[in-house]
Amino acid sequence: MPWLVIDEGGVRNQQGPVARASLIGSVVLAIACAPTGMPAAAAARLGINPADLVDAGSAELAPMVRADGRVSVVAVHQRNGEWVADPIASSTGPVHADSLHLITYGGATGDEWNTFVFGTAAPGTLRVELANFPDQRGGTVVDGAWIIALREKDLTPQDIEWRFIRPDGEVRSGVGIFPPDA
Repeated sequence: MPWLVIDEGGVRNQQGPVARASLIGSVVLAIACAPTGMPAAAAARLGINPADLVDAGSAELAPMVRADGRVSVVAVHQRNGEWVADPIASSTGPVHADSLHLITYGGATGDEWNTFVFGTAAPGTLRVELANFPDQRGGTVVDGAWIIALREKDLTPQDIEWRFIRPDGEVRSGVGIFPPDA
């Protein structure tokens, strides 16, 4: 069961079941065996803002805006007794601009959370929300990036109805994934 990273250029990356199972398996084991609060402390030591972490059941995931203008999704977990942050996906997403990208898994994943929507947000944006997904996790903008975990599988860009929300009540909304300059 491959997973896909979908952005403005279409399918960007695919991983086979062995690579995905290895990453998710190590994350599940690390999180299950870790004392409460360890992923947040480890994230801070790895240079990841703990406020970015989203508990996706089998993983602690965080979006990060990199210096090269890309937004990455990382999984914080233990490997050989050390806390590490492994990148899962990366897409264009310059700082100070809105973007929305999609990672979706299909088939019999066995995972509770199967789709991740992530990106960057313009200054002053507090949250990103998706319509029609009552169990979504995440959406808080921290350091210009955000991520939302969904239970649903095999989503397409047309399934994603989004809202970027500012503290003054201003809302930017639309449907689908988009590049920062759209």
